Amino acid sequence: MFASMAGPPPCLLLELTRRYSEPHRHYHTIEHIAAMLHHGRGLQLSDAQLLAIWFHDAVYDPRALDNEERSAALAVQLLPAAGFAAPLVALVQRIVLDTKTHVPSLPESAAVIDLDLGSLALPWEKFRRNSAFIRAEYAHVPDAEFVAGRRAFLQRMLDRPRLFWTAFGAPLEPLARGNLARAIAADQAPGR
Repeated sequence: MFASMAGPPPCLLLELTRRYSEPHRHYHTIEHIAAMLHHGRGLQLSDAQLLAIWFHDAVYDPRALDNEERSAALAVQLLPAAGFAAPLVALVQRIVLDTKTHVPSLPESAAVIDLDLGSLALPWEKFRRNSAFIRAEYAHVPDAEFVAGRRAFLQRMLDRPRLFWTAFGAPLEPLARGNLARAIAADQAPGR
């Protein structure tokens, strides 16, 4: 899996797997990481990109607004202790921070962002299932507030000139836009 090393040390994988298995997670789980790794298997991802996939949601608190910052800080804390060089750690940190806005600030972020947003282009029933998992993560938010916040997020995503940044992601654009528009329409349907 890792191009230039034997792989992340087992203690690091164990710590990350533990984090992705926290009971408050329903969508941002080890399955999300596995899906990103699975879809990225033909992309020749660098070690930094693979590590960024593992770290991008390592800290996830649905009540917090700084999860990506805290996930990046965790990478900066754990990777050097596991023997990773400072330039690679800095690159992982930057990629993880870019997953907050889903806009790459450097070329290496583009594929990770596309893999992260790939779930927007899933078949409708899987998209809806993921939406239900995300709703479960935000169970502390009242329904009306959640629907309004979700609708605003989906509309902001739909209003972007582009969602995806790579040749891998380009074919996903119309599927994702279709799901976003359909989800917004469903949230505005009478009786909602």
